[in-house]
Amino acid sequence: MTTQIRIGPYTLTPLRPGMPILTLAPMAGIGNWPFRLVCARMGARMVGVEFINCNAILHHNWKTEMMMNFCDADIYRDTGMSVLAAQIYGNDIGRMVEGAQVLEERGAQIMDINFGCSVPKILKSESGAAFLKDIDRMMDAVRRVTEGVSIPVILKTRLGWDRENMSILEVVRQARDAGAHAVAIHARTVAQKFNGTADWSWIARARETSTVPIFGNGDVFTYPDAVRMARETGCDGVMIARAALEQPWVFSGDWHPTFIERIGLAKDHLAMMTEYKGERVGVMEMRKFFASYFKGFPNASHLRGSLVRVETTEQVHGILDEWAGRASEMGEAEPMTVETVDGSPDLACTEEYVSS
Repeated sequence: MTTQIRIGPYTLTPLRPGMPILTLAPMAGIGNWPFRLVCARMGARMVGVEFINCNAILHHNWKTEMMMNFCDADIYRDTGMSVLAAQIYGNDIGRMVEGAQVLEERGAQIMDINFGCSVPKILKSESGAAFLKDIDRMMDAVRRVTEGVSIPVILKTRLGWDRENMSILEVVRQARDAGAHAVAIHARTVAQKFNGTADWSWIARARETSTVPIFGNGDVFTYPDAVRMARETGCDGVMIARAALEQPWVFSGDWHPTFIERIGLAKDHLAMMTEYKGERVGVMEMRKFFASYFKGFPNASHLRGSLVRVETTEQVHGILDEWAGRASEMGEAEPMTVETVDGSPDLACTEEYVSS
């Protein structure tokens, strides 16, 4: 397995010897700074920001300003635990360059260009995976963004438009000359969207062809899946998406937190989320995470049923403390100590950053 990946000035290494290099994929509606920091603490060596439309960046609307809160990047710079990769998409290359420059100013350490989104409205606008229909246009975008920023540029894409038009090998052949420092490959076609099975064999072929690091993505649901992908394809790193939402500790390797440990993780995540979005919205948005934090434990459905109706931090803590008491009575392990960085989770940076 790869022992290090060099992306510009950054060197990514496994969390522990013998592990693959694991990174967090950009996920729309998920990859805000609290979730990125949770995953970085767990062992994600690069964390992706949810993708941002270049036009929205330039219009400076409130929602986009919130998405561009990169206060966690300072923690990564200070500790070296991870690297922040901001992902941009659009159909106007000039505006993509301008948007990338804004993201760099906001603190992005790596620029990631999305050429893989298969959502119909994105394709209709000639953004995302639509670039796979014109590789020259794709490489022009990579080249111009690379020339417009001083941070390294990577790209994320798919195998091709459909099974009859598999263009990934041509993409990786041209990527380096266009200025890309790495290519992340979701091993499905645009036509597949998220259906069917990811074809890892194309990641292996891309790795043999490419002169830049390759990140594999697709059908990695557990840590053993990540290990298997790295071994079968030879990819330099594994980019994890949906599995991270369900179990952010996947980045830690074979560690499976106990019930009480998950309560500690959930409380820590909640504290950051309410700082980021305020109590009402923060608690509501944590509901989807609560559903996965306690999945698989006896009677967990009752706990999840209670947590999806909460509206305040006090209510969450009351429910979690009650269940922690029950677990302790049954001999559950003591809570783990989550390693944090000074200033976390109370980063006290959200309001200041958004208003800057």
